[in-house]
Amino acid sequence: MEITKELVLKLCERKDAKRKRILFELYRDLFTSNMSAKFLVDVINEKLSIEAVTLYDVKYIRAKMKKWSEQQMPNQKSEKPETRTQTKAAMNFHRSEPEPHVKPSKKY
Repeated sequence: MEITKELVLKLCERKDAKRKRILFELYRDLFTSNMSAKFLVDVINEKLSIEAVTLYDVKYIRAKMKKWSEQQMPNQKSEKPETRTQTKAAMNFHRSEPEPHVKPSKKY
């Protein structure tokens, strides 16, 4: 699904939990700029044509944007090849057989 202005507006109306992340994806260049948070709220609300974004939303997005930039949205392909992990049960340990325990003789 493509991220559009209409999608962001619908998510903001419903107070969806993912609206901030999608808002960041749509306006990534604005959030990475050096604008003040208050000015950024005004710019985004002007672009959306409604008062959908608050100062708290911008501060939250800026706090999370580094993490969000590192891990991409699920619909985007990762550039790294997937590494295969082994479970403990599948790991092969090369051990030699233990020596059998021999009880000492009672005869002296």
